[in-house]
Order: sequence, then C-alpha cells, then structure tokens
Amino acid sequence: MCTVGGWCFPLEKTVSVTFPGDVLKNMTDMELAESYLKRFGYMNVQHRSGFQSMVSTSKALMRMQRQMGLEETGTLDKSTVAAMKAPRCGVPDIRSYQTFDGDLKWDHHDVTYRILNYSPDMEASLIDDAFARAFKVWSDVTPLTFTRLFDGTADIMVSFGKADHGDGYPFDGKDGLLAHAFPPGEGIQGDAHFDDDENWTLGKGAAVKTSFGNAEGALCHFPFSFEGKEYSTCTTEGRSDNLPWCATTADYGRDKKFGFCPSERKIDS
Repeated sequence: MCTVGGWCFPLEKTVSVTFPGDVLKNMTDMELAESYLKRFGYMNVQHRSGFQSMVSTSKALMRMQRQMGLEETGTLDKSTVAAMKAPRCGVPDIRSYQTFDGDLKWDHHDVTYRILNYSPDMEASLIDDAFARAFKVWSDVTPLTFTRLFDGTADIMVSFGKADHGDGYPFDGKDGLLAHAFPPGEGIQGDAHFDDDENWTLGKGAAVKTSFGNAEGALCHFPFSFEGKEYSTCTTEGRSDNLPWCATTADYGRDKKFGFCPSERKIDS
C-alpha cells in the first residue's frame, strides 16, 4: 500500500476500499429511501411550539412525492426511486419555515466573490465567464453588485472539491449531490462548493475551446455531423496528420466551421 506522500508498505490482509459513489450504488432501494428522506428533511415535522416529531416512512414518501410532482402513493415505486437517484443540490427540501434558520442576509450591497480553483473539465476562462454571468442574473434584479477578488478573503469563496472537502458535508462521488452553498455570514458562510467528481460542462456535451481552424476560437458543438456520422467528442477522422478537431456548428458539411481541440501534438499555424 502507498500513501499520498509516496511511502509504501506491504499489507498483511486484503483491504476493501469503497469510493463515495459506490455507497449509493450498493444501497438497497429502502436504504436509499431512508437515507434520502432523512437527509433532505422529509422525516421531521417542525411544530409551531418548536417540538420536532418524526413521521412514518409512508408519510415522508408522500411529502417527497408531492414536492417532486410525482403521484402521491406513499410507496417506493420506480419513479420515486429514480427521482432519489437523480443528481441534485445538497440543501434540504424541507426546513422549519425557510431554507436557513434565522434572518440571514448580506449586511452590505457590494458582495465579493473569489474562485479558488477550477474543474479540469473546462477552461478557466469559461468557468470565470459562467460565474460572472450567474452573478449578473442577481445583480440585474436586486440592489446587490458582485465584485470578483483575486486574492484575500471574499464574501463568497467558490471552490471545486471531492468527497470530504473540509466543511463537514462530504460529496458523494459522481452524480447524486452536485453542489452546496452556505447562507450569508462570516467564515464558511456564503461559500459555494461544487463536486469535482462531476463532469462539468456548459450546456450539453463537453465545453472545449478550439484554436486555429476557421472558427476564431469558438467552442466545439457537440454533437456535430461529419460525412454522415455524428460525433460527441473531438475526432481525428478526415485528417492525415491525426490532429483532433471538432466542428463548431451542428453540421460541418453545411457550415464548414471547425477548430482544433487541445492536444499535445504541435499544430502548424
């Protein structure tokens, strides 16, 4: 066995290693349901007196089905199991009277954010632009403005992490939980975390920025068609130099727009 630091030593017995994503796959449907209903707030009822009580699994299932727009059977049917296995946000669906306890809001209007690291699935410039446009959605309709910082501590620290990433709310591997965020406040409050075991993209398919070609650095369009075949990734088909390329529109035969994909092979400009 080898540690992260590179030290190796023999194992005296076989060790079984379970990755976070395997936990969900190895659960029975009932185990999945119980875990899901508890984690996302369907098992608890908050009374006005402050007293909390548990509801039956059947009632919890009906609450979850109502929330998801499913038929309220109170049973663990196929559509309910499928909804539980679908990727989702990590914030509970049901809390006392609001998403977070207390009167939590920013005490200033110019909110700062900082992107601490990036997903390897997309170029940093694409991620920067995606967050800038996401914050603009809010600044367009609220009194808030969002200013990006490149060092120091910001109100919203954005990061990509895997499994146990230091906040006490571990991710679960590919699919399942996608991201979570904390309400406004000091320290970790306000921060947003994204599961780096996911395949992050813009729209459908991988977000790949091209170079050279005739598309002026446009993104690949996946899928695209070339000589009667559809491609969902970069390809070397049609090129004698084996350089990976993609079309930047849906139909290369019609539009003739293309660019080269990132590659270790040298491209002659």
